[in-house]
Amino acid sequence: MSISLTCPLTVESESVKQFSVQIHDTIAAVDAFHWNKFIPQSNLLMQADYLSMLEETQQGNMRFKYALVKRDNLSVGVIYFQIVKFEAAQLINYFPEGNSFTLSSLRKMSSGILSAINATLLVSGNTFMTGENGFYFKQDIDHITRGKILRKTIREICALDSTISAVLLSDLYMPKTDFDSGFLEQGFREITVESDMSIVIKPEWKSFNDYLQSLSSKYRVRAKKVYSLCNENHVRTLDMTLSDIELHQDRIFDLYGKVMKKADFKLSGLTLDYFRKQKALMPDAYKLFAYFKDDVMIGFISAFVLGKRMEVHYVGMDHDICKPIHLYQHMMYDMIALGISAGVDKLHFGRTAPEIKSTIGAVPSPMYGYLKHLNPMVNLMLVKPYTANLKPKQYTFRNPFKD
Repeated sequence: MSISLTCPLTVESESVKQFSVQIHDTIAAVDAFHWNKFIPQSNLLMQADYLSMLEETQQGNMRFKYALVKRDNLSVGVIYFQIVKFEAAQLINYFPEGNSFTLSSLRKMSSGILSAINATLLVSGNTFMTGENGFYFKQDIDHITRGKILRKTIREICALDSTISAVLLSDLYMPKTDFDSGFLEQGFREITVESDMSIVIKPEWKSFNDYLQSLSSKYRVRAKKVYSLCNENHVRTLDMTLSDIELHQDRIFDLYGKVMKKADFKLSGLTLDYFRKQKALMPDAYKLFAYFKDDVMIGFISAFVLGKRMEVHYVGMDHDICKPIHLYQHMMYDMIALGISAGVDKLHFGRTAPEIKSTIGAVPSPMYGYLKHLNPMVNLMLVKPYTANLKPKQYTFRNPFKD
């Protein structure tokens, strides 16, 4: 079943005619200096060389749009988009579950309807990262105007590319600002997305042992048990160099795939050569720790150290081997140790496994987004009612620290 799609070009109630937008399909067509001057030096993941690497590794999997925003012929901002294939059936994982006949019937009916909707989705930002990473502007452009410019850019991209059938702005952090005014009026539907789990590295933590001493007795004993289990099972950890990653590239990708198969929701996937090229591009900022048992890699975890911020990236593991020895929790502790030694202020763990992450001290940062289907009927009849019911799963969060 397919649904015909159109791209209506609604307009803002207030003009943004003083701003023009130059849209490109490749970062190579954009002057790197004009792009990078808007990106904070610590945000390596929005700079031109990273975007070029991502574009290279994703050929055939997704498309890209790069927008230079100008006022009076001077650059005042940049906006980044990815275009991906979206299977709406994944959203059923966020539909409320229950044993009642009504709820189970609604869920079954919803599954059938959602499975019929496959969209080409224009996504603001980077689907491989958690957080706001889609646009930067000069400081003198206020939040209301930024929202208007973003919507103007979306309209212009849709006018140029009729294959786009829906638009997603995700990973916006609470609280809302004036930036949000206008999205609902323009037909976007607000969605709630799973929270980003993060931990503030306290100044008094000079070593991992200092972190352990800040935990209550129950959680300190648990941490030591996790490490002892891995020691008893002869698990060793290796901070991978570029040559290590090249040697074990196939196994890394295999373990990554095992985790991705279990994901409730995904818009995109990495390629075999991603990890190697990422390490080559950022040898110091990109870390990949691999875990070996009897000389066989059973898991890995990767992270970006970006100035005073650290982003935990992808994880891979053989669940049958790793679960009994709590290797995932071991990985989380190793990330805290890395963050402390690197001198970061905040460590972002992303959205997955929030309960486990809360047991090591991570807390949720609420997030939201906006979704719009460009077929007005689909947007009204499906997107509006379903986004009202699609909520992230509820979790019980722990506080592992001493009172």
